[in-house]
Amino acid sequence: MLAPECTLNGGKRMSTASILNVFTDGFVMEEAQKLLVMYAMKHLFRYSGARDPSVHGESIAEHTFADLLLAEYFLPLEDPERRLDWNRVRSILLYHDVPEIPDGDTPYHLKTLAHEAREREAAQEVFAQLPASLGERGYEHWHDYEMRRSPEAHFAYAVDKLEPVFELFSNETSASSMWRLHFTYEQHMGRKRNAIHERYPIMWRFVEVLSEDMRRRGVFWEPPIIDGA
Repeated sequence: MLAPECTLNGGKRMSTASILNVFTDGFVMEEAQKLLVMYAMKHLFRYSGARDPSVHGESIAEHTFADLLLAEYFLPLEDPERRLDWNRVRSILLYHDVPEIPDGDTPYHLKTLAHEAREREAAQEVFAQLPASLGERGYEHWHDYEMRRSPEAHFAYAVDKLEPVFELFSNETSASSMWRLHFTYEQHMGRKRNAIHERYPIMWRFVEVLSEDMRRRGVFWEPPIIDGA
């Protein structure tokens, strides 16, 4: 749901530029905290299960849930005239990581051409195992995501690159993953800039504000300074 301040201006929907004026650093932080209320579902277990809270981790299903949550928030903000097919965006997000089922996720800064080739093979394998009605539609949506053929795929791709910002921001143990994987602030910002900056200015405000907060808190790995280097 749009924030009330952004929805109407004398009975008319505000322009993106006007909305951006509302999304100050403080407002972005407030909205992020509100989104994190539902993010808590990622860390709640059924059947009296538990996870070691001192170790940062996230399942692919948890990531997909968060993608869908963020799409619900950002679609009205970035696409107020509903030029996109919102249901297609949701479907693309639902299926986009299905090929990771056989081999799991590889952090993108460690991903090689061999990993990418294996993921394409896995897509053929996994979608072929699904009921035909899901497998055919799922493969088409996954392929659209990979190729970014449609505007909906571009939006889904941007949401997918935005979601880790919220995951890292929401989790007190996230720094352990960034330091374990040697993942710097510059690497974090680079891919998100390519996916989000020019197309989705409101998403980009969240990237800027939340990432700067995490940078100040030391979430990202910093290479050691070698004397005399």
